[in-house]
Amino acid sequence: MPLRKIVLENYRCFRDRQEIELAPVTVVLGKNNSGKSVLTRAPLVISTGLDTMSTAPLDLDRLEPQPVDGFADLVFEQSPHGKFFLGFEVDGPRPFSMAATVQLMTEKRTAFVSGLRVELAEPSGPVEHEFALSWQPTLTDDYESFSYRIQASGHTPVVRAVPFAGLRPRPVGIPELRPLSDRRNGLSLGPVRFLSAYRDRPGRQHRLPLGVPRGIGEQGQGTLAILAHDQARNGGELLARVNELLAVIVPGWRIEEIEAGPLWSTVLTRSGSLVRVNLADAGTGLSQVLPILVQCAMDESQGEETQPALQIIEEPEMHLHPGAHAALADLYLTTARATRTRFLIETHSETLLLRLRRHIAEGCPPEMVAVYVVEQHGGVSEVRRVGIDRLGNLEDWPEGYFSQDYHEVRALAAAQLRQGGYAS
Repeated sequence: MPLRKIVLENYRCFRDRQEIELAPVTVVLGKNNSGKSVLTRAPLVISTGLDTMSTAPLDLDRLEPQPVDGFADLVFEQSPHGKFFLGFEVDGPRPFSMAATVQLMTEKRTAFVSGLRVELAEPSGPVEHEFALSWQPTLTDDYESFSYRIQASGHTPVVRAVPFAGLRPRPVGIPELRPLSDRRNGLSLGPVRFLSAYRDRPGRQHRLPLGVPRGIGEQGQGTLAILAHDQARNGGELLARVNELLAVIVPGWRIEEIEAGPLWSTVLTRSGSLVRVNLADAGTGLSQVLPILVQCAMDESQGEETQPALQIIEEPEMHLHPGAHAALADLYLTTARATRTRFLIETHSETLLLRLRRHIAEGCPPEMVAVYVVEQHGGVSEVRRVGIDRLGNLEDWPEGYFSQDYHEVRALAAAQLRQGGYAS
């Protein structure tokens, strides 16, 4: 089930309510330290509150290697006893939405859910349930416990007392909430994958995994194991597709997996040449983009067999020539159409945005792309969606954004004229 909408309020640097509608390709831009990463990583935080056995409302320990020190870090200005709001909407065969208010408990260095709303899609139409949760601290002989009251619309209130270790409310006694904890109904965010801007440098050799690799990983650390597994056990089908994608970025070169006893090496080869270059000796840009190419090729090969995923990518253009930025924009659109994968991309690349705009002007439906700009004023961040018309024009674009090249060219021309030369 692909995530369609995110709602944040009083969350980290976002004081006011922010609503972000996700398109197949969603691009987030903004100046450094404006709040882009907070926004793009929000689905990771939300996903830790589902499919977990943690007693906390959010299983923040699952965020490694992108940790959060505690719940106080999630509250705007880290306000003591503060609270924040998280909401989301999910598409799919049975759409649903959920919204929760998470209350900070500074003395206990934890938090609890103080308000919960769930809307389920039923054959008769949407059914909304509001859960009022009230908490009363109670001291007992052997431990401190909390009583909480949960009331769903149309149902008798449920009152329970739990020890502090069981703070997270689990109102599974209310029939309407049972489907949320039943995986067979598929009510979840679906896969949420994250690729950091800081990706692993490849080693000269790597091992063939004993089983099927778990995935690319947050820093691309599983990429080479996936390629070795494909070459050794699947005849290199995935690798062939990766090389097709690679040819657009590095024409004339191919990647091969070479077995050397118990270890494998990833090498670059060129048509008509016997030269082999270990990937560890190649340019940084190639090793940084390889996890993206491998993940897109994997999504294509799996097709309808897996749930559509949300793929979060930070600065995919890292260490790449601007021409490759445009090729990545092509790749995202192609993969989104073919696999239903949704991309949430944090970027500084004007070239990537220009290529997406060009696709729209050439006939790609504008709803395939969403562009957001994050701005911060006085320590408060805001997200603003920038519209794109059918000609690829940006509507209400921030003044001065991406204008540096224009100003530099003007200054260069003026300096050349002052020197008695001609502006080129």
